[in-house]
Amino acid sequence: MVMPGEQEGVHNVFSGQATYVIQARDVGDIHFHGVPGETPQDRAARELARVVHAQWRDEAGMRGLSGTAKLAVRWVADWGLADHRQNVGGDLSGTGNGLADLAAAFRALPERRLVILGGPGAGKTSLAVMLTLELLRTRGTEQPVPVILLAASWDPRREHFDTWLARRVREEYAGESDALDRQRIRELVRDRRLIPVVDGLDELPQPVRAEALTGLNRALTDGTPLILTSRTAEYAEVVTDHDVLRSAAVIRAQPVPAATAAEHLRATSHPQRSGRWEPVLTALADHPDGPLATALSSPLMLWLARTAYGEPTANPAELVDEALFPDPATIERHLLDALIPAVFRTGPPSPDQPRPVRDWGPDRARRWLGFLAAHLTRLHTRELGWWELHRAKLPSVLKAPVLIVTYFLLMWAMNTLTTWYAGSDPFQAFTVAVGSTMALMFGLMGGMIAQVALLGKGDLPRRPARLFGRRRAHVPGPVALIFLLAPLVMFLLRDQPALALGLTLPGLLVLLVGMPGNSARVAGPRALLRGEQASTVLGVLLVSPAVGAIAAAFIAPIAGLPSALGTVLVGGAGATAVVLLLSPWSRWLLAKVALAGTGRLPWSVLTFLEDARRAGVLRQVGGVYQFRHARLQARLAATSGIAEQSAAPVTSALAPEEEPQAVRFHGYTGMLLRRGQPRNYVLPWSFALIWIIIITTEHGWGEQGAWLTVGFFVILPLILDLVAPPTARRRAEMYLDRQSIRVTTRRRHFELPWSDVAQVAVRDFEPPIGGPRSDQRMLHLRLSPTSAAGRRIRVNRSGWFPIWSLGEGPVPPELEHALARFAGERWTPPEPDGE
Repeated sequence: MVMPGEQEGVHNVFSGQATYVIQARDVGDIHFHGVPGETPQDRAARELARVVHAQWRDEAGMRGLSGTAKLAVRWVADWGLADHRQNVGGDLSGTGNGLADLAAAFRALPERRLVILGGPGAGKTSLAVMLTLELLRTRGTEQPVPVILLAASWDPRREHFDTWLARRVREEYAGESDALDRQRIRELVRDRRLIPVVDGLDELPQPVRAEALTGLNRALTDGTPLILTSRTAEYAEVVTDHDVLRSAAVIRAQPVPAATAAEHLRATSHPQRSGRWEPVLTALADHPDGPLATALSSPLMLWLARTAYGEPTANPAELVDEALFPDPATIERHLLDALIPAVFRTGPPSPDQPRPVRDWGPDRARRWLGFLAAHLTRLHTRELGWWELHRAKLPSVLKAPVLIVTYFLLMWAMNTLTTWYAGSDPFQAFTVAVGSTMALMFGLMGGMIAQVALLGKGDLPRRPARLFGRRRAHVPGPVALIFLLAPLVMFLLRDQPALALGLTLPGLLVLLVGMPGNSARVAGPRALLRGEQASTVLGVLLVSPAVGAIAAAFIAPIAGLPSALGTVLVGGAGATAVVLLLSPWSRWLLAKVALAGTGRLPWSVLTFLEDARRAGVLRQVGGVYQFRHARLQARLAATSGIAEQSAAPVTSALAPEEEPQAVRFHGYTGMLLRRGQPRNYVLPWSFALIWIIIITTEHGWGEQGAWLTVGFFVILPLILDLVAPPTARRRAEMYLDRQSIRVTTRRRHFELPWSDVAQVAVRDFEPPIGGPRSDQRMLHLRLSPTSAAGRRIRVNRSGWFPIWSLGEGPVPPELEHALARFAGERWTPPEPDGE
């Protein structure tokens, strides 16, 4: 029914109670339209904003950046390192500490690009975190979402910025959210609905910083926002030598004034114990430029001071004792060293704490954290994942002996099980032994094929796939093609479908039940460990029976059903051991036993890491941990005695008024080994050996396919070595004094008096036997013409002898200072442009 004045097909319906009801669409020139529904991209942006806010809100609380007594990081505009004012299109002049004003000024910039600079511990990251939270707090529905990411995870030489941004957002923040799938995140990046907050440009190697800045400028099209943090000196260097970040304003985090530091300490101290801080507050007021005020001008040091002296028995008044702490550097070292005893206390915890930090003891906690810091420094990373601990030195050394011992134990166990099953029947014992050995080889081959397929995934833990659920296993296209073609080729060449099935099915099952994720950040560390354990168990349950059944299919026509059943039993047990040995879980267990057994880590590693996070030493980002501050990691690594490129004076470190008479440096001779590594040959040559055994037992050397298969696996590592740079490095110690320079490795001792050295310089690595130069740099010596050491030293074509690796970074200041002192005029400092 159409009412008078109503268009046909239009129905006005109301149900309920109301005083007035007005139903209209067009009233004169006023048109009413319904609110458009939320798109999938809008949901993804909203969910991402929620996740980012939750994660960094907690981090701000741990840093003391939230609450009524939060520390405000002041800033000042720096147009000397910014783009032209007309290109920036806005003004950030002046000094400020209001986040609302900074967020509004940032949004008012036409391109919304900002660089935050500052010295070590000056509060760059803190300011970026607070600005991110303020942008999220005042964000409108259509405004972009700020996401904080570490610059150290980006290699601009291999990955476009947009590709890296989408990958890292998915890894850091997506989790199991349905709204944040791969496609939606790519759309958010494409449509410029993200504000990348890239933290730590200075943490990239020196030659890479310029490429990163170039990559950013290439990716920053019109309307692309960005916030970048860096140390001032490193950013000034790359801007001077290359280019500015286009259309970006620059601000510098300012030191905390003494009055602000005093007020912050007063506001955050215990009300009944605030009197203990009076000597410190008085010193800050009376000497605003003194050593204590200079040290506490860093937000990091302020946080350390109130954390280290927050206990009832702590006495902050000792900080004003100039006999103990004569300069800011001594105060900073003391505060860094005092953090661990302050947060890892002895004795029972308070019963009022819902999740107290356990009584690990400060000495053990320092030793364990020092080992972890040195381990991360050695790997050139800040991210600690439990699945990478097997890369530590001790587990790496133990891998081969453990495998050998395990192999003999496995052979003994299989022989014992075969004898028990076959009893006194020698023929059955023989056939069961042959079948179980074949099953073991199938399992080994499948496991190694899976390892080859996962080379691009590194050591990432796996998560069990639901074969019929939403999170199905994703086998890469090339890998799937290999698994499909390999059985067909082997069937055509050998006419043995069971053999083809036995060599490919185990590896395929291993991949199907648990492919590593694209990142280890989608879940917490314990969830990742449980996922790896579940994947391993699921692999055992699927692979072992399948391998045993395939091997039994070979034996049954020859030896009958009893031998086939024995093959399933014994061969399945052997395959189970192989699946376990080749899993990341086994490498984790080896690392845990080796490191905990020698006191380098506790037995409850994950529990300790969680307590360190709760205590404020570490922070958790998904499945990995990071030291809360890079300086804390560097200090712990240095005190552990095995930190790379760390200088340790032979004399006491607490005597700054005296120059040390000698200095030691821990690092490497040579470059990163890329050629001739045994691990590059073990896997393919193991394949070749297995094929040789199979072909020999079947007298199949006359077939062309046999030669091709064996030859391929033999030649493969040789080809890979040819395309890799000829580099090698060994851990070493370099000792400098006024008489000589000495380098010591585990196998070699080298010493030259300064009288035999004509020049010391930093140069690109050039192999002594020729070949292309490397992009990595080394400290080189040129011998004097009268040196008698020339006959035993192998120099390169330019007459230089490389002795010390500098990687891709600059010369450490400690090393440059020591060379200037001890080498004198022989030392040629690198040019400012790095050449």
